[in-house]
Amino acid sequence: MGQMRDLRVDSRSWAREVAALGPDPFAPPLTPAPPVHVRCTDVPPPFDDEVLQEARRGVRLIQLVSMDHEVDDWTTPEAMERLRAIVSVYRPGLPQTCRMPGSLWFFPVVLTADQHRLREVLDATVTACEEFGYEWELAAALQMRANVLANRTAWSGDAAGDAEASLRMFQRLGDAWGAAEALGARGEAREKRGEFGLAAEDFSAALQYAEQLGAQAQVTLLRARLAATLLETGQEARGEAMLREILADGHHAGAEARPAARLLLTTWLGRTGRFEEAREQVETMLRDFQGANLLLFEGFVLGVRAWLDNEQGRFADAVAGALTALGRAQEPLSRMIAPEMVAVHLLTAAWGIAGAGGADNALDAARLIGAHDALLPAGHFSSAVEARQRASAERVVRALLDDAAFEGAHAEGGGLSAEEATALVRRDRKD
Repeated sequence: MGQMRDLRVDSRSWAREVAALGPDPFAPPLTPAPPVHVRCTDVPPPFDDEVLQEARRGVRLIQLVSMDHEVDDWTTPEAMERLRAIVSVYRPGLPQTCRMPGSLWFFPVVLTADQHRLREVLDATVTACEEFGYEWELAAALQMRANVLANRTAWSGDAAGDAEASLRMFQRLGDAWGAAEALGARGEAREKRGEFGLAAEDFSAALQYAEQLGAQAQVTLLRARLAATLLETGQEARGEAMLREILADGHHAGAEARPAARLLLTTWLGRTGRFEEAREQVETMLRDFQGANLLLFEGFVLGVRAWLDNEQGRFADAVAGALTALGRAQEPLSRMIAPEMVAVHLLTAAWGIAGAGGADNALDAARLIGAHDALLPAGHFSSAVEARQRASAERVVRALLDDAAFEGAHAEGGGLSAEEATALVRRDRKD
């Protein structure tokens, strides 16, 4: 219910008070968690030692995922050490990590940015649920894997297929919340493939479930996702109006929906040439992030601002902004969640460098376009902004180079690592 109605403040307060009743199960010396098949809610107290210890671990996991992004910083060395300790206590495929709250172990795995471990956890959880006969938990595990695969096109797997299987199970079980989550996951998978009409159908269906439940935070987030697809399917006015309505609701819109809606509106304003209003939205987002633990999202915003700089001919600002955004995108967590952003920011830098003029700059820009093309994850579907920026950057570069020079530099760039390409952006150059 806390997730459904966005009652994270209540969850955080409850978990803090309950956790204080006993010892910290993730404090040294660490003890690996054994398989625990019984939930603490299955039988009345007193609990045996294994069930009690797992309940204590579950409370700490709830406390972690309910953290306040305005106050709690999980990026400090101490916090990262704590997250790694939590990750080390469990192993993939335990019965308690198949179900709540043990399944929340997934989030420390994400935050520690261990990509191999993440894939192992996702696959092992699905397999374990099948072996243990956990139907609801299997539906939830498939939905979670679908969400991750939708954003990891280079990984093998079928995000839409996982989401469809999850949806069928939740519908059979009569779980409206689960059905909404599964439809949202399938919509995201379709959106990432450019199937915007089908994605809109999924988000609309998910909205109906969420509205029936009164899950306002989820309703607003789904409306933002739906609005994004409307902008791509000939319903631009409706999509823009929906985004503005979300922002007009202020903090009632929810902690996740509000920044998502503002970022979507900002890129749409830029695409339609309303640059000054787009910049106002950027500054609002950057102010909102001051003191907030949202460096990943800030990197997206800085990249959008650099793109706007290019659109308005502010090429030096664009290169500087893209370089800062590249720093954010190369953080381990950023590479896990949004692996395409390094390539996208390199493209922004390429346009800005070429815009400064000169053959040497043009050659570097061509190399960066080549690096962008090579570093994009396999199967990545470029958004409208990305495709527009790719065309603009190449157009500016080709105006300064002949075909042979462009193709040669582009091929050189294709052999650069992300770090080498970033160093090329950072290099001192003449205007």
